[in-house]
Amino acid sequence: MSVTITAANGAGSTTPITVLSPYETTRNSRNIVHDLVGGGIAVSLVAPRPRSGTLQLLYDDEVDANAALTLHAEETTFTLSETSVPSVSMQYVVEGDVRLALEDSTLLVWILNVGYQEVSP
Repeated sequence: MSVTITAANGAGSTTPITVLSPYETTRNSRNIVHDLVGGGIAVSLVAPRPRSGTLQLLYDDEVDANAALTLHAEETTFTLSETSVPSVSMQYVVEGDVRLALEDSTLLVWILNVGYQEVSP
């Protein structure tokens, strides 16, 4: 994957080596199921939330990984552009934790985990 992430407020951008596989995303249903007094159910259909999940961004340099960590502390939206798998591209906000760790088996690369919620452009 060839990824660039850009902050909408002009704070900068980051280019990880890759988004670690498997890329995984969730779309939560917002349907509401009502139990009826006389038995049965009624359903209120609501469009699902946009994609959400955790991006695992791989960096081979501690300085770049820390810069990406700092970038994701900005109060802004981010645009993820993916050239080889365009369906991964999106605009998102940080939701939940942003964690940086030195990869434990080689101790050579850094992994930035970013909780995200896709938003409309």
